[in-house]
Amino acid sequence: MIHAISFEHGRLRYLDQRFLPLKEIYVETKDYRRAVDAIKTLAVRGAPLIGIAAGYAAVLAIAQFKGKKRSLKSHMAHALAEIEAARPTAVNLFWAAARMKAALNDAFETFDIPEIARRLQAEAEAIHHEEIANCAAIARHGLELLKRDFAHVLPHQRLTVLTHCNTGTLATGGLGTALGVIKVAYQEGLIEKVYVSETRPLLQGLRLTTYELEKEQLPYEAIADGASGFLMQREMIDFVITGADRIARNGDTANKIGTYSHAVNAAHHRRKFYIAAPVSTIDSAVSSGHQITIEQRGNTELTSIYGKSVAPVKTLALNFAFDVTPASLIAAIITEKGICEKDYTRSISTVVAKPMNGHKPLQPALLYD
Repeated sequence: MIHAISFEHGRLRYLDQRFLPLKEIYVETKDYRRAVDAIKTLAVRGAPLIGIAAGYAAVLAIAQFKGKKRSLKSHMAHALAEIEAARPTAVNLFWAAARMKAALNDAFETFDIPEIARRLQAEAEAIHHEEIANCAAIARHGLELLKRDFAHVLPHQRLTVLTHCNTGTLATGGLGTALGVIKVAYQEGLIEKVYVSETRPLLQGLRLTTYELEKEQLPYEAIADGASGFLMQREMIDFVITGADRIARNGDTANKIGTYSHAVNAAHHRRKFYIAAPVSTIDSAVSSGHQITIEQRGNTELTSIYGKSVAPVKTLALNFAFDVTPASLIAAIITEKGICEKDYTRSISTVVAKPMNGHKPLQPALLYD
């Protein structure tokens, strides 16, 4: 069992993913700034897990407050601004911070600081529990979609699938999004083999997805990022499924760099390309992928591996962490509330409007207050 993140006795505990699979290092902290740093440095990563960590970071921030109640909102506003600044692309970060702001505002006038802190912790735990439930629901919907789309070959033939980056327990705290669909489909006898693209430059596929598949005993082979088109040409891949860090209103999807290339290859070879992500990943304030902020990271992530330089010292690297796959290349977006299909503007708005887990959808403006 992989325990990516937990919160007990006032401490946040997380598995530092930078060292996997070579070392399993768990970190415990009561300092919200260390939680923020974990998000910044990718010790904690994956859009849903970032949202969970953001919620718990807010809980740590209020626990660290030692002043009078009149100063609490100012302290929390500063802390939440630090949390939101940790990474720019994954909308779950802003979504979780908005929920913590709302919980603070709802409790502030009526309750004392200990009760406000308790309510913030309850909200963070709710975010965590909901993501676990979301993963299970995404897997169920994804399974039904595969049965429908591949009814012409199932059950006589099992499927091969390509996935990119890591979308399992390490990215969500639950079963997983895209990898959760794969896991359930394998258990149901639909999947023969998983192809895992390495996901340069930080090798989340090669390091993390293979780590999960190994632990859960699913058959897999790792491939270079650039090999997917060749495998599709040889009819070795039946479909592709990835996660998402932000989905625009029109279905354009930001995900780990390299995703777009897989989608283009899938379209050329007439292979289905699916996105699996919770509704919290949908940013209704963004009309298209052109408006999504794409994080750029430092040179050394690209020019070094485990701290060892593999390029000339003066090499400049253009290191985009994400790319945007146009909605036109996406066969379906699998969410916990159901399947979105073309036209995405209509189907996404319908899904976003559905209440779930007792929470009304947040208004887009709240994400950026």
